[in-house]
Amino acid sequence: MIEDEVRTALKELVEEIGAVSARIVETDDLRTGVPARTLALGGGEFLRVELPTRTSREHDVEAAFERVTRQLRAIRRRWEVARLPEVIVTHGAAEPTGDRIKERMVGFLSALASIDRASNAFCTHKGQLVAAAKAPDELEGSRWPFLARRALATHAPGSSHGEVIDPDAYAMSFWYDAALVVLLAEPYAVDFVRHRCKHVARELSILLPLLDPDPEAPAAIRRRPPTQQ
Repeated sequence: MIEDEVRTALKELVEEIGAVSARIVETDDLRTGVPARTLALGGGEFLRVELPTRTSREHDVEAAFERVTRQLRAIRRRWEVARLPEVIVTHGAAEPTGDRIKERMVGFLSALASIDRASNAFCTHKGQLVAAAKAPDELEGSRWPFLARRALATHAPGSSHGEVIDPDAYAMSFWYDAALVVLLAEPYAVDFVRHRCKHVARELSILLPLLDPDPEAPAAIRRRPPTQQ
């Protein structure tokens, strides 16, 4: 199947250059703060490779990128499809542990908390704190539950998800009963914070189902290539 071929190509790349993950995406605008390279595959889709902050390996990364992009384009032509399936491959075991998944979530939240005016960021699910950029102090610990509940109880105009915009905090709901909360110092740029939060929420939506894979979560089902007639 085409999905198996794409997964094999991405797995070989991850192992060769020691990447954290590699995935097929439909946008090159995933600025989460995590070191990554986004490579155009043509046809409006991209290969996004998340890189480690440190590595002792010596390898020709650019040559590896060139080779895998050619390989993925060849797979698309051979199967005669307009789009490749949205496959993601991570470094290490095929089924990462809960601790490893939470480490990656903390990485995304830490990047979000490092933006201008932000002090901390939290991901909650069904009222429980799943991960945070850093351990909350007493005041933060009393604020994130309230902000998360408000985000889950409201709906932004034209959206099925909720949004809370306070002078010193921003919160949004996403996925299934999940919320992303950012504590900020005023004044802050709402559009910029909203933009960054949407991209981080997209990454967290991929990781959250891995913490509770059974039964399979609908959000974990990835787009399939169009059926050939």
